[in-house]
Amino acid sequence: MDTTRSLNRREFKGIDVTKFILALFVVAGHTHPFKGVDNPIFMQLWETSLLLVVPYFFMAAGFFLFSKVYKTDDRKYQLDTIRPYLKRIFKLYIYWTIIFLPITFWRYATDDLPFHKDLVLFIRGTFFFGENYYSWPLWFLLAMTYSVAFIYLLTILKLKRRAVFIISILVFIIALIFNELVKGESENTILLAIGKAVKYLFLTGRLFTGMLYLMVGGLIALNKIKLTNLTLVLMVAAAVALQFYEIEIISPLLFSFLPITLFYLTVNLKLENVKNNVFLRKCSTVLYFTHMIVFFLYSLIFKEVTYFGWDAFLVSVIIPILLTPVIIKYEDRFPILKELFG
Repeated sequence: MDTTRSLNRREFKGIDVTKFILALFVVAGHTHPFKGVDNPIFMQLWETSLLLVVPYFFMAAGFFLFSKVYKTDDRKYQLDTIRPYLKRIFKLYIYWTIIFLPITFWRYATDDLPFHKDLVLFIRGTFFFGENYYSWPLWFLLAMTYSVAFIYLLTILKLKRRAVFIISILVFIIALIFNELVKGESENTILLAIGKAVKYLFLTGRLFTGMLYLMVGGLIALNKIKLTNLTLVLMVAAAVALQFYEIEIISPLLFSFLPITLFYLTVNLKLENVKNNVFLRKCSTVLYFTHMIVFFLYSLIFKEVTYFGWDAFLVSVIIPILLTPVIIKYEDRFPILKELFG
């Protein structure tokens, strides 16, 4: 989504360009253009790179939101800044959930489940998973909604920025614990039961990972996180090393250093030769939200709904890119376009 609003009227081309590239990664992650590649090293690197995408989007959102929220300690100002953003994010989630309803209903019409089970799946998918059939990207919006709402609540409770950040770390760790529990590998019956409950309600702990990255993005914007080149190298080295020597909870926790490093390195890139960053910014949003609709229709009409491949990737990229200038041209005439694409 388009979170790159002006920060003291500065442009952040590094964020715009990186988000566009990562939006292409999102499309590739859903359409699987490399499905026929047998090289395990390449596939491991590719799958790891996909894990950088959503954390970067969270940090970009936090960068622009919390640089405003925490520029003063006045609680009323902070609440007045968070509240409209929270409403906008939630409205965006509702709008896109409605847009995806025909695909959702198509799925329910073609499965063999009774109506009441489809209804349960829809409620769970909409309010606890953040996705229904083929609306996989929307979980980001639900995670944003829950995270910003929780920060809003903590602000009402008069917690300062440092306390909110510490709580965000604890919530992130809980999310990682949930991710381990849903695997169902524990020999403890209580932990197994908790894992089953978490999997049934939330699928994984991913909905609870956004708060930390939002806060990190905000702290970077406020210059509260300053990292030297040596620190960045050590962070990357630690994160990579712990992916080869996996330790439960610790390895996923340190993996967060990779998207944080990526964001830190790209946030202030000048990129003077990039003149079309506004288009790229809008295009990344259009790509993110529309590619699954294009992908579904292409598969349904020309292939089969379970199809993946390079052609599906290209179609799912090209059509949203072609739509972007049309949306830019008519968004002032049709306000709903601004509501949907920022």
